[in-house]
Amino acid sequence: MKKIIIAVAIMATAIVQPSNAQSGNQLLNNVLNAYLGVKNTLVKDNGDSVRAAAKILYNAIDQMPMDKLSATQHNVWMQYNEKLSYDASHLKETNDIDHQREHFANLSQNMYKMLQAVKINTVDLYYQYCPMANDSKGAYWVSEKLTIANPYLGAKMPACGSTKDTIKKQ
Repeated sequence: MKKIIIAVAIMATAIVQPSNAQSGNQLLNNVLNAYLGVKNTLVKDNGDSVRAAAKILYNAIDQMPMDKLSATQHNVWMQYNEKLSYDASHLKETNDIDHQREHFANLSQNMYKMLQAVKINTVDLYYQYCPMANDSKGAYWVSEKLTIANPYLGAKMPACGSTKDTIKKQ
């Protein structure tokens, strides 16, 4: 009887695992969605919310099961994961919105480069730019919306910026 129960448990696990297993595309999209969560909270000027969203992003980056990525995805991920992790770590460790926005600028550039290389997005994405961000040096971000919602200037100038590139859905 004990052997039958163990066999049933093993079979049930084998049946459940494939449906729970995520592909490399899905896992990378989890990182993208967490990034978009950070971007959307920056728009609202709330450092505490940004910090919470950044923890989700950091965990998605940190816990990436690289064995689930294709060879191409793995190579690209190896180029960008430390850079993404570094900035996500800084974002999650403070609620100082200005400091968060500084790191978001670097995070966004690396996210854009990674997205261009892996081509996993399931919706069109927009690479947007604000010339007044970053002490008027300018800064970019990736958005899921064509309408500008500026993560660098928030409520001060929410529509400041323009779309510079579109990453077409795959």
